[in-house]
Amino acid sequence: RVRASASDVVVMFGGKAAKAAKLAAEVGPLGPIVDDAIARAMKMAGLRTSNGVPLQILLAHLVFGLFLCACVFIASAVISPRLFRADMARLKPNERKTWHTNAVTFLPTFAVTYFAAPAVLAYAGPSGSFLHAATADTLRGCGISLGYMTWDLLVMLLDARDQMRAYGGASPYVLFLIHHTLSLAAWPYAVTSGRCVYFVNYFLVSEVTNFNMSLRWFLMKCGKEGGRVYFWNGILWIPLFFTIRIAVIPRLVTAYFAGDWSELGANETWAARLLLPVPILLNVYWFWLIASTAIKFLATGSETGVRKDALETKKDE
Repeated sequence: RVRASASDVVVMFGGKAAKAAKLAAEVGPLGPIVDDAIARAMKMAGLRTSNGVPLQILLAHLVFGLFLCACVFIASAVISPRLFRADMARLKPNERKTWHTNAVTFLPTFAVTYFAAPAVLAYAGPSGSFLHAATADTLRGCGISLGYMTWDLLVMLLDARDQMRAYGGASPYVLFLIHHTLSLAAWPYAVTSGRCVYFVNYFLVSEVTNFNMSLRWFLMKCGKEGGRVYFWNGILWIPLFFTIRIAVIPRLVTAYFAGDWSELGANETWAARLLLPVPILLNVYWFWLIASTAIKFLATGSETGVRKDALETKKDE
């Protein structure tokens, strides 16, 4: 099996030899056969570098993330038509297909947060430094997140028309395409080389807020917009989203502007200056959409801002 040298592994994991050796010998979540296949692929691609062990951990969990996505999709295709027979019967054909792909969106809420939350709490580097080795939890959480994004990106590209409808139009669809593509391009290098890990940890843990968004879609398709679950799901979504994605922005902005940019190379500096603000700006935009929709709903009983009685009068006319 291809492994980085012992000295390289110790450097990447903060000089703790015992922990580094344990990680180097750790079997991935899908077992040694998959680990060996990844190691051979890394060798063929010329990725036998000092960050070999972090990269192998990341890739093993990326493949694991893809595997979990497929399992959730298949489970939904088998179970949902039986468990939600009446609700699915009312759906359009494209919505029945989207039902199963949207079931997968619950996965990162739990699987990524399981690793990302401890990674945020255990981060020992200074916030003003762009150089700090990723912990094993960061690598695992990031791998699963990238596996999910790979799956979701493929779904979006292979079923563009129906996915665009599910996302509510071309604009949000394109935003998610950009979000996934940039993450897949930048995060592997960042976490395996110990660049901007402080930021990536926070971006990963924000996946927990996807639960409310995913549940909202299913409640809408089941005709539960007027129910208590729909109401409280939306109300609780606002403080959760604010706490996880918005309240931390001052801390991230301070780290961005006060950080020691001389630690990064020229290309790394250019990429970090350009890419780090993107998730922050997207979070502000999404929070504005969530909050404005909630205000309309509380004021009128409708997410469109038009009162239900007005709609009914218009229909009667």
